Amino acid sequence: MHNFDISVDETPQRTTITLTGELDLATCPHITEVTDAMDFRGRTLCLDLSDVTFIGSTTLNMLLRLRLRAEAEEGILELAGLQYQAERVLDLTGARELFRIRASRGTSVAQCA
Repeated sequence: MHNFDISVDETPQRTTITLTGELDLATCPHITEVTDAMDFRGRTLCLDLSDVTFIGSTTLNMLLRLRLRAEAEEGILELAGLQYQAERVLDLTGARELFRIRASRGTSVAQCA
């Protein structure tokens, strides 16, 4: 069983999804289920990853699809609180420059405000 939690905080211009635990093949569908129901038009979606302990290739694929959808709907996707392992995955795959990153490890995220 995976240690995983997801919470959503919405304001008129921004949605913050706070994720905890491992993001992988078993947990990414839960995130997709939540984001599929959202309207990105003119809004910012911030994924707070400060309590994420692992991301896998499935996570990277999900993030790339989410980024494309946000752009298609004229919204913004931000990643916040990236930990070392997540930063490393983005760096090794060359995907880091594709994302707007608000805060990295060691930085308080003050929730994507």
